[in-house]
Amino acid sequence: MKVTSKQDLILEAIIKAYLEDNLPIGSAELQTKMSIEISASTIRAYFNKLCNEGILMQLHISGGRIPTVSALKKYWLEKLRTDTTIVFESLNNIKNALRKYELYCALEFYDNEELKEVIKVQDRFLLLIFTNSEVTISYSDEAARFLNELLGFSVYDLRAISTKVGFDELCTKLDQMLIGKVLFQEGEDVLYEMRRENDNRFLYDSFKNIRTILELKDGIYFEEMVPVGYMAVKRKAKIGDSNAKMFCLGRLNTDFESFFNKAKEI
Repeated sequence: MKVTSKQDLILEAIIKAYLEDNLPIGSAELQTKMSIEISASTIRAYFNKLCNEGILMQLHISGGRIPTVSALKKYWLEKLRTDTTIVFESLNNIKNALRKYELYCALEFYDNEELKEVIKVQDRFLLLIFTNSEVTISYSDEAARFLNELLGFSVYDLRAISTKVGFDELCTKLDQMLIGKVLFQEGEDVLYEMRRENDNRFLYDSFKNIRTILELKDGIYFEEMVPVGYMAVKRKAKIGDSNAKMFCLGRLNTDFESFFNKAKEI
């Protein structure tokens, strides 16, 4: 069983308090929020230590502390799991939670579409039979061999592989097949604000391309795809009886954990 140190308890308490109010917090106030009894002087000592280590920062000499960007990133990497499917009762709960926590979200239903058969049609076309859909592309021996090796692959895996090898015609056809499955986007004001702050039209247009963001691997994303101070989460979801892919974007100091918990409420 892992033993949690006083420093870890204090750090987690200040991060949770900051996520709740987005305001600096002093030692006396934090003491009232702690789950165990720790004196204000002890908290101040740890505050100084954590500031020296670059984990906390003090905006004003007489003010309280807030977690640094690196501390928040580490917190979310440890706190949020993206390797499990999150279950929601309804879309309305998700929408209400998005408004409360001011997040952007794209959500897409998906079926377990797999490539079942590849049929040659008079040396002119290839008919690709999926579980519930069909797609036609121009015939070539290379394309036929390539696709017959991918029987049983999901439409999403096939789309990713086609992108990697530059099979543009197939990518376009699969996009047409998938585009109707986008369920909704909410919180686009977050995208507008992100673009305004960073003056980056390319970044904004990238997030408006739903197919791009919904094909990301499940995980938590920081500066590799969003500006400093923002965070994105990609994960699998289940809404009622339907499977979905979920992408959420917001500021790093937004309480993502509380958002997911609120959205799951019955």
